[in-house]
Amino acid sequence: MSISRRKFLKSTAAAATVVASANPLLADEKKGVKTVPHASNVGAFYADVKDGKIVKIHPQESDKDPKYPGSEAWIDRVYSDTRIKYPCVRKSYLEAKGDVSKIAPQLRGKEEFVRVSWDEAMALILDKLKSVKPEEIYNASYGAWGHPGSLHNCSATAGRFLNTVFGGAVGMDGEHSNGAAGKVNTTIVGDLEVYSLQTAHEVILENTQVYVMWGADLFKCNQIDYKVANRGNNPYYDKYAKSDIKFITIDPQYTPIAKRFNAQWVKIRPNTDVALMLGMMHYLYTSGKYDKEFVEKYTDGLDKFLPYLLGKTEDKVAKTASWAAKITGVDEKIITALADTFVSNRTFLAGNWAMQRAQHGEQVDWTLIVLAAFIGQIGLPGGGFGFSMHYSGGGQAFSGVMLPGGLAQGKNKVRAKIPASRIGEALLNPGKKIKFKGEEIVYPKFKVFYNVGANTLGHQPNANELIKGLRTLDMVVVHEPWWTPTAKMADIVLPSTTPLERDDISYGGSYSQDYVYAMKKVVEPLFEARNDYDVFEEMAKLVGERQWRKFSGGGKSKEELLKGFYERSDCPNYMSFEEFWEKGFVHFEPSEEARKYVRHAEFRADPVANKLRTESGKIQIYSQKFAEFKLDDFKGHPMWFEPTEWLGDVEKTKAYPFHIVSPHPTYRIHSQMDNSFIRKAYKVTNREPVMINDEDAKKLGIKDGDAVEVYNERGSVIAGAVVTKNIMSGVLSLQEGAWYDPENIDDEKPRCNAGHINVLTPSFPTSTMAQATSVNTCLVAIKKVEVKPYAGIKTPVVKGA
Repeated sequence: MSISRRKFLKSTAAAATVVASANPLLADEKKGVKTVPHASNVGAFYADVKDGKIVKIHPQESDKDPKYPGSEAWIDRVYSDTRIKYPCVRKSYLEAKGDVSKIAPQLRGKEEFVRVSWDEAMALILDKLKSVKPEEIYNASYGAWGHPGSLHNCSATAGRFLNTVFGGAVGMDGEHSNGAAGKVNTTIVGDLEVYSLQTAHEVILENTQVYVMWGADLFKCNQIDYKVANRGNNPYYDKYAKSDIKFITIDPQYTPIAKRFNAQWVKIRPNTDVALMLGMMHYLYTSGKYDKEFVEKYTDGLDKFLPYLLGKTEDKVAKTASWAAKITGVDEKIITALADTFVSNRTFLAGNWAMQRAQHGEQVDWTLIVLAAFIGQIGLPGGGFGFSMHYSGGGQAFSGVMLPGGLAQGKNKVRAKIPASRIGEALLNPGKKIKFKGEEIVYPKFKVFYNVGANTLGHQPNANELIKGLRTLDMVVVHEPWWTPTAKMADIVLPSTTPLERDDISYGGSYSQDYVYAMKKVVEPLFEARNDYDVFEEMAKLVGERQWRKFSGGGKSKEELLKGFYERSDCPNYMSFEEFWEKGFVHFEPSEEARKYVRHAEFRADPVANKLRTESGKIQIYSQKFAEFKLDDFKGHPMWFEPTEWLGDVEKTKAYPFHIVSPHPTYRIHSQMDNSFIRKAYKVTNREPVMINDEDAKKLGIKDGDAVEVYNERGSVIAGAVVTKNIMSGVLSLQEGAWYDPENIDDEKPRCNAGHINVLTPSFPTSTMAQATSVNTCLVAIKKVEVKPYAGIKTPVVKGA
């Protein structure tokens, strides 16, 4: 079943006014329609069901922008041709009957699958898991983006099964989103900051004079949520656009939200933001315009940082505005003018996450925090900094209610963890020692790769390296509703239910936390799909009574678990579980006090009573802890390090003259929804669009809508050209998340027909400190190509289906 974009637009317009029902499950007897409340990462909605099929989706009351197409795409996704219908096993793996010498791992992703029964599939998995040590299993079930529920969360169910039944597995340390910042910010300012409650929009509208979007696209990732999206930021953007706030965007791209705010565009070479910040700080310090009183009272370590800033260390280079201009491409006069603007106005610096997803990304948040300290407005209404105004409703008022918990994973007896972005390298280099967070770790020898609801091939850098690594394993297992690129690389594929085919509970948004939602089953599972929780419970039972009881919490049913999550929260004070489950949601109104929240206000008011959880209790301009790591590429204070790949490298840019960035998609959640009608709204030549500056395109003979090849030594992709003035010369932009689709799978490095960016991105780490992803440090070349029309996503051959 599919739905056209035209039909979608008509339906969302009609659904702009949501009809509230005292009993949304009450069927319309005349039409035979049952309406069921549900919620997902793209919003809360009601699904109309007739004759057991979803016929319409319309938004719930909490959705502040009901025209967003994500929820409607669930119809396409539930009934997609890419659904995995039955348990499947790769042909050679099935024929090997457990003999590792015959499984032909080099054929992963190349050969057909065979339909098997659930009993046979589970037996194959359990036989292998029983034969290996927990430290030989890699749990690749990453994050909650696949399902925001408390019970059926993919990583939680996988972790609980492996921990309670087999003693654990090797997991990942950190994440892709904030792998670098997450290892630095707590030491610098006592908190991760990237997920912290942000200064409220009301405060910014009333007090902020200058709002700096430092690489931050405030719109895209506020349309979705790690939990349930409410798009509650959108009404504030209307107010921002009408306000007297001066917006400045420092970014290689001029985003639609920057255009909407009429923002001043400061074009900057990718990966050079630290140099720009240092240039500003040098100017502010040497001119005496920095806030000396704030720095002395609220920070620690300026004396150890100044020699570097002023050029009195070994490099003998003063980090002047002139020095920064040569690196960043930003004119020296603009650099000093920006610094003057920041210190003479109430200025809010909105950082982002993309800049730290680059080589030496550890430096970015640290340097921005120190710059904010030089400006001196941290803790003042409308001033300071924030790193999450662009994500999941950052800036919305917080309800303060205790929410339902989730499925506990139990104790993992395996201590080893792999940095999130290093799995490709780890698979290919068992026994290799690397530095990580000031210590040394060793890559295990993996035999099993277990993945539930995470498209590893979508989010890991250097796809060809990862594929090579996956072909070294004894067994790859994937639970998925759809034939994702990762599912196609598996030996055993189990068909999972979609969220709409099971009951669960969640909350939203991530920052407001003002709703708890009943994610009621909308339709019965299609084909032979099963809930991941049910699959794991059955396998636990097959292992033994003791393991089953540990996994199931003593034999609790799913219904008992869900009710327990609800009862152990503040929710029953507002509504009984039965009433909640009938209505579909419970709402908590944030207080007026919450709408006046200012980040770091308490610290500013009394830095002794409210000291930070840092070495000194203050903001660490210098960290003795970090200095003692004695790393070559990470020191005790923020620094500019030249990247391995950047536009300032004259030699490398001869072959690869463009720096390509890979922002989050506008119409997807990572790779989710790439198998829905939404792709028709933005794909070019049915492939992922790549933005190119109009002057660059003219020189290369590329026109808007052309098929182009983007390539480097790591691989190549076909994309659709979008020629625009809204990206600076020398930079390309290709959104992450397109489903990898190789043209010729037998090639060593097959060209991707769909435009999957991670075919091009490098796997080298940010540094030996965080070992995080450096996907935004990437040079490429681009050329126009003549290619056959691209039909789009293909599903593998399944024998016996």
